[in-house]
This record gives sequence, structure tokens and C-alpha cells, in this order.
Amino acid sequence: MSRKLTAAATAAALIAGISLAHAAQTETGVIASINAKAPSITLQKGAIRTFWLASSVNPADLKVGEKVVVTYDMISSKPTASAVVQAH
Repeated sequence: MSRKLTAAATAAALIAGISLAHAAQTETGVIASINAKAPSITLQKGAIRTFWLASSVNPADLKVGEKVVVTYDMISSKPTASAVVQAH
């Protein structure tokens, strides 16, 4: 019984670790440029950083100079934004 309990606890810990490893990240900055063809945006925040846009983000809704919060995940080694909202 204790061996099964240990195996179950180990599996639960692994699943929790995997979930945390894939948690979305956020970045706040000012949009320096928008590339509708890529589609991507580049933020100016200290160092310039480019985010590729998921299909759920419409580049036409964004404006250069706007301060935004980008929610992103690393997909195929690229920071890919699932949401871009105006920062307050």
C-alpha cells in the first residue's frame, strides 16, 4: 500500500511541476513596432524584445507607443503572445 501511495505522490508532484514549468509569463512595455505580416510586435523596455502573436491576438487592435502587458509562452523557442492588453 505504501509503495502505491509513494508512486501516486511522485506522479502528482511531476504533474504539478510540469504545470508550473509551462505557466504563462508576462512582460510590460511600450510597443515600438508592429509587423502584421509576421505577425509580431516589438516592445521597447530596456532591451528590445519581439513577441510573435497567436491567432487570438489581432495586430490591428494594437498601436505603436501604447503601453501594454503581454502574456506569453515559449513555443518552439519563440515568445508567443496569447494576449496583449493595455497597461494601466
